[in-house]
Amino acid sequence: MSQNDMTELHWLFDMLQHIDVGLVVINDQYQVQLWNGFMENHSGISSTSAKEQSLFDLFPTLNQQWLQSKLDNVLALRTPIYVSWEQRPHIFPFKSYRSITSISEKMFQNLVIRPINNANGTVTHLCLVVYDVTDVAVNKAALSAANRKLDQMSKTDGLTDLNNRASLDRALKLTYESYISGNSGPHSLVMADIDFFKKVNDNYGHLIGDQVLQEVAKILSGGSRRGDFVGRYGGEEFCVLLLNTNAEGARVYAEKIRQQIEAAVITTAKGDINITISMGCSELSDKYSSLANWIESADKALYQAKENGRNQTVVSQ
Repeated sequence: MSQNDMTELHWLFDMLQHIDVGLVVINDQYQVQLWNGFMENHSGISSTSAKEQSLFDLFPTLNQQWLQSKLDNVLALRTPIYVSWEQRPHIFPFKSYRSITSISEKMFQNLVIRPINNANGTVTHLCLVVYDVTDVAVNKAALSAANRKLDQMSKTDGLTDLNNRASLDRALKLTYESYISGNSGPHSLVMADIDFFKKVNDNYGHLIGDQVLQEVAKILSGGSRRGDFVGRYGGEEFCVLLLNTNAEGARVYAEKIRQQIEAAVITTAKGDINITISMGCSELSDKYSSLANWIESADKALYQAKENGRNQTVVSQ
């Protein structure tokens, strides 16, 4: 071998040791033949210690069945395989070390498994190339979280954390359309309005009024079942869509909520406050020719509860 060849070989090995990707060569028994500096640094295992050791002995936490099937496929088919971090986030148990990705304790990795052809055309060795993609993964996760938050905010009332009016309108529309197509029912709608809420704002101020709205929202949410749709309809008025619930079930629910609110003591910076709430219920039926008619019937029942003296539940007949 000439001096130039020796120099080029030295350069090649130096590059392999210091390149910022993991390089591992294994034989068909999964024993390590080459282990570069990236793997040493992140595993804490020297190339001397790793050599001739089974990859699965070096990393007992590896999913052996899954990875071995990948390795065997590459050996048999002589075709590279690419594994994205989105399929397997942390193939090798390496810690993240980049300051920008400190919110992630583990390194996210992409993995490429390539066959190494011998001079006679056979394949007895594989090269595993490990890429640190933690920055990409964390940034994508952060973007996805932000998008989920924005989506949630677009559906949620900012003050009470209940569903907002737009979300409520969509849910009511879908429920009504499903009912008239004969695919669901019974369903009931409960409209609720805080009694004399204007006096709360006038006597205590709007900040206290907001606190009262939040406390009522908590009671409504806490008293509802999974699948019930609780929303703020506007101002001090709330709306609860009770799926698979008839008029009597809606009345029982409304009375439970009404009594809880009547018994609640709302502690504020300006003293304790007691409030009551009026409720109107309407079961969806064929007599309502439109969604607006159904909503109107629940609203009329609510109005009747207020006319009758407030702090009570009225069911639409």
